Amino acid sequence: MARTVDEVAHARRREEFLDAAQRLIGTKGYEEMSVRDVLDEASASRGAFYHYFGSKQDLLWALIDRTGETLLEMLRSAVEESGTDALARLRGYFKALAEVKLSQRALRSPTLRTWQSDGNVLTRQKVRTDIIERHTPLLAAIVRDGVAQGLFTAPHPEHTGRLLITLIQDLNEELTRLFLAFEAGEAGADDVRHTVEAYSSAVQSVLGLPEGSVVIVEPSALLAWFDAASKRNGA
Repeated sequence: MARTVDEVAHARRREEFLDAAQRLIGTKGYEEMSVRDVLDEASASRGAFYHYFGSKQDLLWALIDRTGETLLEMLRSAVEESGTDALARLRGYFKALAEVKLSQRALRSPTLRTWQSDGNVLTRQKVRTDIIERHTPLLAAIVRDGVAQGLFTAPHPEHTGRLLITLIQDLNEELTRLFLAFEAGEAGADDVRHTVEAYSSAVQSVLGLPEGSVVIVEPSALLAWFDAASKRNGA
C-alpha cells in the first residue's frame, strides 16, 4: 500500500513541475524561464527537479506531451460520439476543437503576446509539429471512411489528413494574430469572418465537399470572445 501511495505522490509532484512550467511559459516565455524560476514556482529543490527531468528542454517536451495527449483524447471521444458517418465525425472533431479554443476566453493579451514572442519560438514550433504528428492518423482515418462512404474525394487519405491538420494549425496561428490586431483596432469583424470562411472553404475543396458543408469554428463565437477579451483588457 505504501508503494502505491508513493507512486501517486511521485506522479503528483511531476505534475506540479509541469503546471509550474506551463504558468511560467505563459507569463515569461520559454527562453526567459530558468530552472530556478521553475523551482521557485513549484516550491521545490534542484535535486527534486533533476529527479524528474534531465534539463529545462526535457521539461518542455514533457509538458507538450501532456498537453497534446489530453487534447487528442478529448477529440477522439468527440469523434467517436459523432457516429459512423464520416462527415459527422469531421464536424464533431471541429466542434470539439473549437470548444477547446473558446474555453480559453480567460486568456489576456499579455499572455498571447508572450506566446507569440521570440522567447517562445522553439515552443511554438514544437507544439505545431507535435499536434500535426498526433492528429494526422485520426484525421486520415476520418478521410478514409469518408472516401469509402462516397462522401469525400481524396485519393491519398494519409496525406490528406496531414494537410487538414496543417490547415487547422495555420488557421489557429492566424486567429491568434487577428486576436491581437482586433484588440489594437487593426482588424475587424469582417477580417475574422473572411479568414474562417477561407480556411473552411479550403478544407471543403481538399475533400471535394460543397460549400457550406463544414465550418471549422463559428465566426460569431470567435467575435464574441474577441470583443469580450478586448473590453476586459481595456481596449
